[in-house]
Amino acid sequence: MAIIAPEAERSGIAAPAVPLSRVRTIEEANLNGFPSDRQLIDGQWFLRLSPGNPARRVNSLNVFDPADDVDCAARLAAARTVFARAGVAFHLRWTPLVPQALTGHVDALGWLRIGETGVWSRPIDADEVMSGESAGVERVTLADWLAAFGATGGTRPEAVTPLALSRLGASLERVAADLICLVARSADGAPAAVAVAVADRDLLGIYDLAVAPSCRRSGLGRQMVRACLAHGAAAGCREAWLQVTAENASARALYRGLGFSEAYRYHYRAPPDAD
Repeated sequence: MAIIAPEAERSGIAAPAVPLSRVRTIEEANLNGFPSDRQLIDGQWFLRLSPGNPARRVNSLNVFDPADDVDCAARLAAARTVFARAGVAFHLRWTPLVPQALTGHVDALGWLRIGETGVWSRPIDADEVMSGESAGVERVTLADWLAAFGATGGTRPEAVTPLALSRLGASLERVAADLICLVARSADGAPAAVAVAVADRDLLGIYDLAVAPSCRRSGLGRQMVRACLAHGAAAGCREAWLQVTAENASARALYRGLGFSEAYRYHYRAPPDAD
């Protein structure tokens, strides 16, 4: 039976469908799958900073224990100072692991709630192999993947600027787990779709799935996820997870059709004066 985080209920957020111990394991895999440029640890509070990288996941305060609630106000102020010194806008990544006292404190300060996202997961069958549906997907080097990611247009325009691509590559180069870079190409050899997966212990994280605009609605998204799952099975992973924003109805439908379901949700909290 899942342990329900009381702060989730208090904040009007759906309680996690998995135990908090599993939430923590997935959140740890998120750290491992996308290392930040800099990190500062304060107990179970992890400050992640990557100046120049637009992704909030590597520019936010992440908390890993709902019981680590001592001196929340002072520690939050100190964390904000670290971010200001680095020139990075401050965000708190709110998950069911955030202490209730910290949630109440930012609520009282009137902090904004943005970036509603679901973390979805599904089991990986041990005999899941590359099928005809995923056989056209090639595993490539990180350098080739970054070029393909840029060519497809990426996940959003700000993710494929020269600086963003450079920062993304630097982050992925630091991944110590098994980094799986996948590309599908059109008949003329141009990149049609990309995805990155990270095999970390028994978990397979799937990130940055992007399909070129001219190739959308052709089943490539499903093909890329199937290929990720096959590589995960080969690496001994037993569960796949990914993140999908609340407004992305088409992606949620895709993942639901592939057997994923929501494990828990997160969002970001930011001060009203945040950039």
